Amino acid sequence: MGKSKKIFIVFLLIMAVVLGSIYYVINVPMSKTNNKGVDFRIGTKADIDFVAKSLKKKGLVRSYLVAKYYFKLNNLKLNVGPYEFNQTMSLKKIFNMINNGETDKNIIMVTVPEGFTVKQIAEKLKSLEIIKDIDSFLEEAQNGSFNYEFLDGIKDRPSRLEGYLFPDTYEIKKGMSNYEIINIMLKRFDDVYKKNIKGKIKKENMTLDDVIKLASIVEREAKVKEERPIIAAVFYNRLEKDIKLESCATVQYALGRTKEKLSFDDLKINSPYNTYIIKGLPIGPICNPGLASIEAALNPANVDYLYFLVDESKRDGSHFFTKSYEEFLRKKHSNK
Repeated sequence: MGKSKKIFIVFLLIMAVVLGSIYYVINVPMSKTNNKGVDFRIGTKADIDFVAKSLKKKGLVRSYLVAKYYFKLNNLKLNVGPYEFNQTMSLKKIFNMINNGETDKNIIMVTVPEGFTVKQIAEKLKSLEIIKDIDSFLEEAQNGSFNYEFLDGIKDRPSRLEGYLFPDTYEIKKGMSNYEIINIMLKRFDDVYKKNIKGKIKKENMTLDDVIKLASIVEREAKVKEERPIIAAVFYNRLEKDIKLESCATVQYALGRTKEKLSFDDLKINSPYNTYIIKGLPIGPICNPGLASIEAALNPANVDYLYFLVDESKRDGSHFFTKSYEEFLRKKHSNK
């Protein structure tokens, strides 16, 4: 047998081993018996490189490189969502599921908007049939035992966890208890607290709870993102001058419903949340603020304004700001 023929045979043998190995990696699952579910999520910013590495890290595929190039060469689609895989699934099966968008039907994606109250969150969860009863969810939020540093020192109030169920998109499994759902949201707040809030409260007389109270008011008052630090500054200025905050948003919360226009009787409602009748901050937050409003409460603008109201002439929800009560009244009159 000639030398070139021997080299060719060796080459064929090597190719057979390589192709056989690739076939094995693609078509043979990691296990014949381990069908324990592994949660896997593909986010909007994920790419195939990240997905392939994650599959390898979770023990679902043998080779990151084979997974990556199998996906690319087959021009498969990376469908966003929660999945449940297990080791009895081959690489090919897993990628077919991703390509077809066969997400885990036991997981429901729930978005909690910024500014939602605990009650509104419960109502949304009920409408999605995730919880059976709104009252039992509220009862758990009020009296459940949750061990987080940021909850230390919170005194009894009508809605104990208001302000701390962080607005975000959550993956909630069907059958989760009220406690588990609430704890997921508190865990998200804990992440934000440790990264963005802890150690960053500059006002010496403000506690974390005070910051969240103020942020919740900013969340409900601000319609334009850029105005949040200015609105926060107005309330800080009023607190420093011992002027009532007089936030309509706190009255809406005290009423338990949203009204397009508040009456004079509404402003007199006897509630520890009504900042038209109490001085200082309300007894608790009035909604669950997002990060932008929390950061505004942590870093208010350097302005001396004491008053603001919606500027009807602009029609974009932006506000008119002033430190003069007389100027405020003139603008209020011109808005009519």
